[in-house]
Amino acid sequence: MSSKSWFDHAFSDRAQAEQLLRPDLETGLLTPSDFELAVSFLPGPVRYLPYFHTAAWAALAGLAVYRFKPKVRFPTTIVGVSAVSGYGFGILHYANEHKKFARQLQDREAFLVVLDNVNRRMGNNVPLFPQIDRDKILERIKKRREENGEVLDTGVDTVNDFGDSADTTALTDTPGATDPASREPSPRQKSTWDAIREANARNTGRHSSWDELRERHERQRTAGRVQQKEAAEVEDPRAKAQAEFDAILEAERKAASAA
Repeated sequence: MSSKSWFDHAFSDRAQAEQLLRPDLETGLLTPSDFELAVSFLPGPVRYLPYFHTAAWAALAGLAVYRFKPKVRFPTTIVGVSAVSGYGFGILHYANEHKKFARQLQDREAFLVVLDNVNRRMGNNVPLFPQIDRDKILERIKKRREENGEVLDTGVDTVNDFGDSADTTALTDTPGATDPASREPSPRQKSTWDAIREANARNTGRHSSWDELRERHERQRTAGRVQQKEAAEVEDPRAKAQAEFDAILEAERKAASAA
């Protein structure tokens, strides 16, 4: 990614620029004047200079070709080359404006570290300026700030998503620094079948009034059958004697009839 593409992506508007630069403002690495200058310049019209020059040069070339069309050969090529030349000139203009911006900064070394911090907040692991020694620059900045009686906290905050709902956490935070309660899994929602099973479990061992009446009726029927069986097995002695007497009388009657 080119320098221009990186700046356009990182500072696409003022709100995003403020969000990415504010952590370094709060730590004291970025001075208030440099912060205001950066959020005004970086997302400003300067980012459109190459495109403006491309359009302007192409338009002028096209107008000239149209005016002198009978005398010009390869008009399309002329317009194309003019557009490319305009873009190149626009890049030079863009770089020159950034040099002016850098000369206006109160602490240019600190701003280099700030840009590297912004690169980290955007999730890029490759240093933005690999040729510079970040630690040495930070030591020099600290020394200057301490001489002026200022306190500098060089901790780097990372922004995972620099949208409206972005949240910042320090890179030096330990994994256990978060609230343990926030890591507890939320209870699983019960399904309809779970509710039915729980209701059946709660009702196990319970008997309704109808159940009690049905069981009482079954016990009474069972008791009546047992009593009838016992009565059939145990005969009354008097009834047995009467039956024997009747059998003797019937035998005598039959013998008399036969005589």
